[in-house]
Amino acid sequence: MSVEAYAGFAYLFTAAIALFMIGAVVLLNKIMGGNSNGEGMDQ
Repeated sequence: MSVEAYAGFAYLFTAAIALFMIGAVVLLNKIMGGNSNGEGMDQ
């Protein structure tokens, strides 16, 4: 496999993991009660 193909695959793989992690954090925020004040991340 060429270097360009490997780099493209690695980039897509990294982007997919990043999007999945962001989605997981958002879902956990909603499940754990993201509307509560004081706790959690500032929005």
